[in-house]
Amino acid sequence: MNEFRKGDLIRKHGLPVISKILFVGPPGCGKTLAAELLAKQVSLPLVTVRLDTLVSSYLGETSANLRRIFEFADSTPCVLFLDEFDAVARSRSDENEHGELRRVVNSLLQLIDRFGGKGFLVAATNHEDKLDSAVWRRFDEIIFFDKPGDEEISQLLKMKLKNFPTTFAPPSKASQFLGFSHAEIERVCQNAIKATLLEGKRELSEPLLDYAITLEKTRREVVTRVSHNSIPGE
Repeated sequence: MNEFRKGDLIRKHGLPVISKILFVGPPGCGKTLAAELLAKQVSLPLVTVRLDTLVSSYLGETSANLRRIFEFADSTPCVLFLDEFDAVARSRSDENEHGELRRVVNSLLQLIDRFGGKGFLVAATNHEDKLDSAVWRRFDEIIFFDKPGDEEISQLLKMKLKNFPTTFAPPSKASQFLGFSHAEIERVCQNAIKATLLEGKRELSEPLLDYAITLEKTRREVVTRVSHNSIPGE
């Protein structure tokens, strides 16, 4: 952040200022939150674009949409957050991809190269294995997000349950959340609190938290099964 604030000083010495960042990691591990915090830290508006909704079936329309977005970011200081980045930045060597998408990737690479807005370009992907190899070289920084470990889970539980009384010490349940994402942990805490309120209780008990954990595991299994059984391209 200090580099951004003193960007003029750095440029005066012929040095580049970091402005293009790639977030990589599984869903629910804080990539969107990190973009929001970045925008807050540098006091710039956050402009979020889901690239999976930008792709058009009309020839040339996707590239035109991208150009309009980058033109806006170049003229308006902001943090441009390109979510689901792999929807457009897919590998051009993939035999399953058609020629139009290859042209879109070429256009995207040029737009990233020319990006000179007085802000940040942040892209996020859950599928780094699908990205075109040339995309990686376009970013000044690459930040990898992972699922939280035991200590981070303990801190998350304390933070998410700090405003609601419990009959136990939240960090003592950390081991049961290993393998959960940040979003899943937050959802478990919210559902456990709701269950407590609906039962007319004033304190969250371990059995109700365990119940919420079980519900989340079931939800994950269903989502995973549906994702694996989905028809490609739909």
